[in-house]
Amino acid sequence: MTRVTWCGLTHPHDRHPRRGRFRAAVRPVRHPARSLAAVNVSDEVVAFIKQFEGFSSHAYWDVSRWSIGHGTVSFEGEKITREVATERLKTELAGFAAGLQNRLTFQPTDTQTTALLSAAFNLGVVGIRPIIELCNDNDFQAAADLLREYDHAGGKRLQALTCRRDAEAQLLETEGRPDMGYGAPRIQYERSYWLMPPDASDVEFAEVAKVAFGLRGTLGFSADDAGIGDLDDKSVVLVYPKRQPAGIKEWFATHYPGVQMSEYPNIVPVAPRPPVSQTKALVGLHGSADGSWGHGVLPDTVQLIKQAKITAYKALSNESADTVKVLRSIDPDMFIMVRLFSKVNRENPSAAAFVEAVLEDAVKWYNSGVRHYEVHNEPNLKLADESGEGMWTVWHDGAEFATWFRQVTNALKPHMPDALFGYPGLSPGWSVNNVRYDPIRFLEESRQAVDQADFICTHCYWTTPAEMHSDDGGQWYRRVPHAGKPLMITEFSNPSHDVDKHEKGKQYVDYYASLENVHSAYSFLSTASSGFDAETWHGSDIAHTVGQRDGKTA
Repeated sequence: MTRVTWCGLTHPHDRHPRRGRFRAAVRPVRHPARSLAAVNVSDEVVAFIKQFEGFSSHAYWDVSRWSIGHGTVSFEGEKITREVATERLKTELAGFAAGLQNRLTFQPTDTQTTALLSAAFNLGVVGIRPIIELCNDNDFQAAADLLREYDHAGGKRLQALTCRRDAEAQLLETEGRPDMGYGAPRIQYERSYWLMPPDASDVEFAEVAKVAFGLRGTLGFSADDAGIGDLDDKSVVLVYPKRQPAGIKEWFATHYPGVQMSEYPNIVPVAPRPPVSQTKALVGLHGSADGSWGHGVLPDTVQLIKQAKITAYKALSNESADTVKVLRSIDPDMFIMVRLFSKVNRENPSAAAFVEAVLEDAVKWYNSGVRHYEVHNEPNLKLADESGEGMWTVWHDGAEFATWFRQVTNALKPHMPDALFGYPGLSPGWSVNNVRYDPIRFLEESRQAVDQADFICTHCYWTTPAEMHSDDGGQWYRRVPHAGKPLMITEFSNPSHDVDKHEKGKQYVDYYASLENVHSAYSFLSTASSGFDAETWHGSDIAHTVGQRDGKTA
C-alpha cells in the first residue's frame, strides 16, 4: 500500500537547497557490468514533483541561476504558461531519469521511481548517490531514513524540505513492507475525516475544529489517514477545497475507492470584482492617517469627500466601520476598501499575531458590506525605528513575505468568506541599503502572493510634473505586473514641501484623468495629526480644485 501524506506545498523560492550546490550536471556514467533499469517519467511522477516545486509564470533568481515554471532552467525576463512549464519539466526529468537508469541495478517500482526522480530533480543524481547505493543493496528502509536527513539549506533545516523528504521517503520505505491491506476495524462504524489543506494555519485549524467537533468528525492533514480502513461508511470532507493539492479527488478514487467526498465550506457566491478596465479610474481619497482615532470618518473628511466629489474611499481597519453608513448616505455607489492595519516587527512577527490584531475590526467592516482588503503596507520598507513594515526583521525577501501573506489571508477567509484580498502597495523607487528592498525584485520573489491575491495595489509618488508622467514616478503603476487582475493605486501624492497645494490639486486632476486600466486611485491623504503636512488635503483647496475636474462645482 502506498502511503502519501500531503503536506506543506511551497513556493518555488523557498523549496530547496538548491541546484547550485547539490544538483550537479548529469553526465551518464556507464557501468557495463550492471543491467540498466527502465526509469520512466510518468504523469504520477510529474504530479508528485509539481506539488513541491510550485509554479511561477515569470523567471525568478534561484540561488545561482534563473528558474521558471516548475523549477526548470530559464533566463531573465522570460514568461511561461502552465502547459509549456509542464512539458519543460518532463524534458528535464527525462535527463535525470537517464542518470538514474545508469546507476540502478534493480528495476524500480512506480513509487520508487517517483521518490528517486523527485529527489534527483531537487538534489541532483550525484547528490543522492548514497541513497541509490542503499536501494541497489535492497535496503530501502535505510535509504528512506538517510533521505530524510537531506532537509537542510545553509546549515538550517527547512520545513518545506522536511516535508518533501518525508513524502519521498515514505514512497521508498513502503516498498520494503508486506502489504497490510486497508486495515480491518474491530467493528464497523461511520467515520468522517476533515482533511485540512497543507498550508492551513493554526488559527484556521482551531476554527474548523469547532465545526468538526460538533459533528464528531476527525480532523487532520493526512490524506492516507482519511482513506485508510476497511469501513463500509467512510467520508472525507475537503476543507477549503481550492487549496487542496491538485487532483486530490482523483487520488482518493485511485488509492481509496469508495470514499465519499464533500467540501467545507460549501461553495458560496463571491462578491463581484471591480472591472479590470474602465473608461476612467475612480477618484479616490485616503482617509485619516490616524484611523479617525477609532471613530467613523471625520466630519472634516466628509466635507472634503463632498467637495471633491470623491467616488472611492480607502480607510485603515482601525477606523470605525460606522464610516460605511456615512459614505453611503453621500453616494450609495461609493466604492470602499480597507487596509488591514497593524505593526509587523520583532515584537509582532507572526501572521497569527497580525490576524489577531486586525480580525475584530476587519469583521466589522465586512459585516457592513465592505469586501476589498489591502493586506499590510509597503512590506519592502524598513522604517528608521524598525517599528514598522517587516522588511529585514520579519522577512528578508519577497518569498518569505509571500508565505506570511498566504498565512494571513488563509486565516481570515473563514471569518470573511466573500472577502477579496489585495497584494499591498510597495514602496516604489530604487533599492536603498537597509531601507528599501528593490520593489521589482520583491514582486518577482513574492509571485505566489501576487498569484493568490484577488487584486493588486501599488503606490506612486512624484515631486514635479515631469516625474508625474515618468515610469519612475506617477506612472510607476505601469511597471507593476498584475496579470489582468484589478489594479488599485492605494497611495499617490506629490510630497514636496516646495510645491503649493493649489498646484498639487491641479496635478491631481491631471493625474486622475491620465490613468489607464486602473480601477481606482487614492490620494494620500485627507487628514493626519502629524508627519504629513505636505500631503494632507485638510486646510487646503485641493478638494475644491479636484471637485472642479469636470467643469462643475460640487
